[in-house]
Amino acid sequence: MNSDALLSLLPYLAVFVALGLGGVAYWKDHQRRDQAWKDFAALHGWDITASWNEWSVDGLHRRRRFQLRTEYRRVGKNRSLYTMVYLDLGEAIPIGTRIRPEGLGRKLLKVIGKGDEEIGDAEFDNAFELTHLSDEVRAVLRTPDVRRQLLLLRQRFGTFVIDNEQLQAQLRGMPNSVEALESLVTPALQLSDALDRVVEARRERQHG
Repeated sequence: MNSDALLSLLPYLAVFVALGLGGVAYWKDHQRRDQAWKDFAALHGWDITASWNEWSVDGLHRRRRFQLRTEYRRVGKNRSLYTMVYLDLGEAIPIGTRIRPEGLGRKLLKVIGKGDEEIGDAEFDNAFELTHLSDEVRAVLRTPDVRRQLLLLRQRFGTFVIDNEQLQAQLRGMPNSVEALESLVTPALQLSDALDRVVEARRERQHG
């Protein structure tokens, strides 16, 4: 093969090498991410199932069902990877009550006098869209620990909803370290703990 022929192959060789290096980097990143999810699940004593680009961690947090999983969702014409958190919250926020971050549309409706329900806390009421609140639920949401964890949850997740006694939260992308996974789920777990403390305190008063 003459030198001209070899030179003509160089662009193809460069592309082949670049693809190979990219594939190696992707595989290493996949392995690192997979190990992080396995370590995270083991740390909490939860089960994990994993396949190519799909992970699911399932277990119980203080006897309440918990799930962390990845899934692809279509956004416009594109498919994007999201990390989803599901956590049962129990009776403190009963079936029928709905809580989610307040969007721009709801804020505009408030301007013209068509707001949602409120608990009497300006910062909280401006942060959330609230539906079907009883006086008892308002008291729960005004509890300092519960209030703080809900506001932290709003900061951590782009989208979440509490409905039918369950939290459903989503974040675009996927954590690739144990620390990032812990940071993601901690506000949800601490909200559950705060709600449990409210219920326990209520039962103590009823039986005191």
